[in-house]
Amino acid sequence: MEAVAFILIGGALFSQSWNVLGLYADGRTSGLLTAVLAVMALLIFRMAPTAPMLFIGGADSNVAAEMNILEMLVIVWAVYGIGVGAQALWDFDDRAIGFTAVIVTAISATALFYYAFTLVDPYGNSVMLAMAASGLILSVIGGLVFFYLTFPFMALRLVTGWFMLLGSIGLMAIGISVITTWVVPI
Repeated sequence: MEAVAFILIGGALFSQSWNVLGLYADGRTSGLLTAVLAVMALLIFRMAPTAPMLFIGGADSNVAAEMNILEMLVIVWAVYGIGVGAQALWDFDDRAIGFTAVIVTAISATALFYYAFTLVDPYGNSVMLAMAASGLILSVIGGLVFFYLTFPFMALRLVTGWFMLLGSIGLMAIGISVITTWVVPI
């Protein structure tokens, strides 16, 4: 289900990117779509976990750690998407989303480093490489959103919007490649 969650989170970021780029006349459209996709990602991921989370110790401790980090990543980005949707629907202040992006960036970077450093062979373990790539995409998006919205650097608007647009497409491509077994699951 992590692949479906990545597709839905990528869709939410795709919708938010059009609002950041200024291509929506009214932000409520983007907010509604972002919130719905984020709620769907949260519900799908929580209703159908991919592996049991109760194995601690032994050989299964690595699987539990991988799944807990993945669960943390998806939940944080889904809650971020719900916050972005609420901000756009009710026209709250953008700076709160920027400050929230610090937490999202830190968790995404943690996932990136965990998956990148647990690779046995960088090109042999394709799922870990896909998870590390998704962590990289999400941490860069979170960092750009932080600098664009917290400190209103208007020069970063286009950079943030375009990276969100292209990064969300990359995130959805990772999700689709895991579903279609281009990236073979563990």
